[in-house]
Amino acid sequence: MKGVPEWIWAPVSAALLTAIAGAMGLWAGLPWLFPSLGPTIFLQVHKPEQKSARPYNVIVGHAAGIIAAVIGVFTLGAGSAPPVLSSNELTWPRIWASAIAMGLTLLLQVPLKASHPPAAATAMLIALGGFSLTWRDMGVLAAGILLVALLGEGLRRLRQPGA
Repeated sequence: MKGVPEWIWAPVSAALLTAIAGAMGLWAGLPWLFPSLGPTIFLQVHKPEQKSARPYNVIVGHAAGIIAAVIGVFTLGAGSAPPVLSSNELTWPRIWASAIAMGLTLLLQVPLKASHPPAAATAMLIALGGFSLTWRDMGVLAAGILLVALLGEGLRRLRQPGA
């Protein structure tokens, strides 16, 4: 697919991957499409040569963000604070949980060589209460991440053979 101009390839691929992830989530009755997957998709289709677009970085990077946020929210008891996006109320426990989540995300990603900036958004979604610390929500995150990592890798390889 090297012959397709970037100005066509990237937007069409991004829209297609987003629609597929959303449709599969709708079919499953679960929100497998969430905001931090947007930048992941962007990297996979627009910057396929970057290490951060590779499946290892996508999966391990987001996992680091999830683990970091869970630690931040659990440690500070921020789960009992209102979710910021639905309540429009920012509280100190959510702020400190976010700070811990951001720091730990990098602390985990760097030695694992799993840099994936969109994972910071996943960490913030959890720390700010967009996802709660339930098995269901953690499963939704994992499913969406794995789905986009796998489908996005197919598009990434089409754009960059030998990737």
